[in-house]
Amino acid sequence: MSVQMTLSVATKDRGAVEITDLINAAISNTKQEFHLAHLFVEHTSASLMVTGNEDHDLLLDIEDYLQNIVTDANPDYRHNNEGDYDTSGHIRTLLTGESKSIPLKNKQLALGKFQGVFLYEHRAGENTRKITITLL
Repeated sequence: MSVQMTLSVATKDRGAVEITDLINAAISNTKQEFHLAHLFVEHTSASLMVTGNEDHDLLLDIEDYLQNIVTDANPDYRHNNEGDYDTSGHIRTLLTGESKSIPLKNKQLALGKFQGVFLYEHRAGENTRKITITLL
């Protein structure tokens, strides 16, 4: 048996938002014990990542790195229907990934010390992103 639920997460501008606690809260409300959580963000310009949550500078370094390798407003990009962030947002999602599978222990994500799950927004402005959680 499996259970599926959807979380909505509001973002402000480009960058990472930790969602570990939101996911753990949703999982802890289930009636039965599961062994695996599959997480999927339902958007093509946002992604999920598991990385360190002990130092905010790490997230800034990741963003700086992506800005250097995937530039916005590249004149060679053909797809720019929604502005300068359009193609670069899609490419960033391809590089960072739209899903994660994480084992569970005691109705919580079995993450290591200083690991967190982050929703990575690749567009400017305010957005609401949906994350489907499937528990197996």
